[in-house]
Amino acid sequence: MQLFIRTIGAKYRKSFLGYFWMIFPAILVSGGVSMASGAGVINPGEVGLPYLLFAFLGTLIWQVFAEAFEVPFQAFQGARTYLTRVNFPRGAVVLAQTYESLITMAVRLGLSLLLVAVFHGITVTGIALMVIGFVGALLLGIGLGLLLTPFMLLFADLHNTVKLILSYGMFLTPAVYIPKEPGLFATVVNGNPIAPLMQVVRDGAASSVLNVPLALGVSLVTAMVLIVVGMALLRLAAPIVIERMLLGGR
Repeated sequence: MQLFIRTIGAKYRKSFLGYFWMIFPAILVSGGVSMASGAGVINPGEVGLPYLLFAFLGTLIWQVFAEAFEVPFQAFQGARTYLTRVNFPRGAVVLAQTYESLITMAVRLGLSLLLVAVFHGITVTGIALMVIGFVGALLLGIGLGLLLTPFMLLFADLHNTVKLILSYGMFLTPAVYIPKEPGLFATVVNGNPIAPLMQVVRDGAASSVLNVPLALGVSLVTAMVLIVVGMALLRLAAPIVIERMLLGGR
């Protein structure tokens, strides 16, 4: 664990703002949509929190999810120089990359808790709910990433498509607004698996009352199933992926 702490520390010390880069994208997006909301361009509906905090938490959860989604792919890409030469459990490279994601998530969670405590106040129950939401987003992202990584490693176009979806897919979630009118868009925004995780984080920050227990349970169970199935699929596909790396000279 100390090795991973040193690795991530070295990674962020290379930049002038250091750990601030972990939350800067969320701050930037939150500030932009807050100005749009103030100008009447975005109508977020009843959110139960100061809108800037509402948007910040939703955006940060999406950021945790999107980066976790890339963990298995980046793990295999980063290890390609020795995957083709050394025989070892292939899941180990994903686990090693996951440690770094856990540290990054913990920093973001700690900063979020601090901001909520300072600007809105928070209880012990609220802290627990926010932890569940952040951890759930990480697990869901890794689970989906594991499921698709063998195909993304074999087909570059699929990975490019996924990156495009991760770049703009946040706007199909309740990250910065809650649709008020029923319809297809509201169904997509409120029905995706990341929505309950955003909601539980906001519930913890706003009132410490869990409003979506069933949906949260479904999201967490889905994440665990995806991790188990995705890891099994990755183990099965590893020989094919490694052979493709050898044939491609990668």
